[in-house]
Amino acid sequence: MAQEKISRWQLISIIFLFEIGTTVLFGLRMQAKQDEWLAILAAMLGGLGLMWVYTKLSEYYPNRTLVQMIPEIVGKWIGYPLSLIYILNFAYESSRVLRDFGELIVQTILTDTPILVVMAGFILSVVYCLRGGLEALARLGEILFPVAFLSLILGWILIFASQIHHFEYVQPVFSKGLRPVLSAVFPFLIVFPFGQTLLFMMFTLNSNDRSSIKKAGMIAVLASGIILSLNMLGLIAVLGPKVLEETEFPLYTAIGMVSLGDFIMNLDALAILLMVLGGFFKLGAFMYGTVLGTAQLFKLESYHSILIPWGMIILAMSLIIASNYTQHINLGWSISIPYIFFPLYIVVPIILLIVAAVRKHSGARGR
Repeated sequence: MAQEKISRWQLISIIFLFEIGTTVLFGLRMQAKQDEWLAILAAMLGGLGLMWVYTKLSEYYPNRTLVQMIPEIVGKWIGYPLSLIYILNFAYESSRVLRDFGELIVQTILTDTPILVVMAGFILSVVYCLRGGLEALARLGEILFPVAFLSLILGWILIFASQIHHFEYVQPVFSKGLRPVLSAVFPFLIVFPFGQTLLFMMFTLNSNDRSSIKKAGMIAVLASGIILSLNMLGLIAVLGPKVLEETEFPLYTAIGMVSLGDFIMNLDALAILLMVLGGFFKLGAFMYGTVLGTAQLFKLESYHSILIPWGMIILAMSLIIASNYTQHINLGWSISIPYIFFPLYIVVPIILLIVAAVRKHSGARGR
């Protein structure tokens, strides 16, 4: 299978857009109440540690993606089933992102459009992009990263210019100590979105400057963590923790409240733009991991032939995982994050790193 190469800046752009993804628009569990923005910063520190784990594994196996290195670390009998589990997990994550996008669109701007039509159009656009290879997704990310970043900044400038914020909502800080903050971090915020960067172990083969992978990953996690924390701080100041906890699309709601004179208002489309950009790259990255991992595990010449079949499977999964949006969200918080994502994104990679380090150390001593 031909290698696809991307630059360090392209890698940073994709990781940043992936991390922001749907997270910037959707509400969190608000376990830490008005300290949720601090919980995100704490989770970011954990995310930097996880990025070190992921990149260290990639350094041990520089010519392997996650799916390829697992059998070499733990053997074929455990490795191949575990690699398959990760592929299925990436597909499941793809279906959840697709459902997030579909729910936002049909609940906001296309209220009379069937959700199947919205999601089918979105998945087709991602399949079309990936048919051009990872380079096409990377170039698109490089171009659209400034658009997403500036749109978010513009949105918050307009929100604060409208004077709808109340900084007393953010106080008092640490009113109930550190326990609520730590409860928000583990296992939820450490996984969503920071633990999801494990996906980029499927990209390590594709950077044309391997020494820059760790640096690019750290920069992207740090930048996205700060942006997400500031975004949450602003949302708390505008809506308050109680309202924010019950609001399905808080940034959409906050931007919709903007009113400057009689000519700057109804800026809901700005929030939709951010959602489309972030959702596109999050879905594109997860789907790339799915099809590439499948091609590598089953020794296919190319992943292009399985793009459409996997796209259809992901579309079907997005429809059947939950009967409504509330059930979809509850499934994510109560089952997926603590019992699926936490072990796969945190526990297993740490175990793999320990085993890989022992094997490398033993091999070095043997020589």
